[in-house]
Amino acid sequence: MSSRHKGEHWLFPLENWGCSIAESAVTRSENCLHAEKTDCPISVYFVIDTSESIALQTVPIQSLVDQIKQFIPRFIEKLENEVYQNQVSITWMFGGLHYSDVVEIYSPLTRSKDTYLTKLRAINYLGRGTFTDCAISNMTQQFQSQTARDVKFAVVITDGHVTGSPCGGMKMQAERARDMGIKLFAVAPSEDVYEQGLREIASPPHDLYRSNYTITPKDALHIDENTIEKIIKAMVRGTELCCPGCRTE
Repeated sequence: MSSRHKGEHWLFPLENWGCSIAESAVTRSENCLHAEKTDCPISVYFVIDTSESIALQTVPIQSLVDQIKQFIPRFIEKLENEVYQNQVSITWMFGGLHYSDVVEIYSPLTRSKDTYLTKLRAINYLGRGTFTDCAISNMTQQFQSQTARDVKFAVVITDGHVTGSPCGGMKMQAERARDMGIKLFAVAPSEDVYEQGLREIASPPHDLYRSNYTITPKDALHIDENTIEKIIKAMVRGTELCCPGCRTE
């Protein structure tokens, strides 16, 4: 039986609680301000469907691919190195591939926005079939070749339709990527989508990693800034993986 008496309180050393100590917001903020920051590199890999199912949705046939090439720079522009919640020092890397029934890696992971965006602008639609499972498999391999202990995200831009699954299927490859610690967002390039396919790609929970993300809002031509903001916010909250004891509210 415990020897603790009514009115007594256990005392815990505050240093063991770090930035997550249950105290007033002001005191916690002051403690975290003086605490050593946790480095948290975040890698974002874009997987772009440039097959016929995408390219032929619009006239001219390259126009939907061009919209994707406008969406990603807007996304990249908003990724800034920062100290989040006075606890986590965030830095970003970006890479990408595009695919149809073949896969072309247009940029390895890099910290240079200019380098990445120059390579992005050079891609064109590939046409032909759609093997999304092979694209996800290649993305996973690109992450595996990196030695950095970073938080990993993939943004898969596709309509969810496939013409074949020679690499085991989207669901299997998405699960394999998640087993490697990669979180996958599924973003639709238009309203013409196969939603079940997009949900097979997206990590759970789907209200966070799918959430009807689109390149452009319904019946509009401008870039969907809300999609970008929501995804980046979710990524920043992913810094909990770097600093489990930190608060990322």
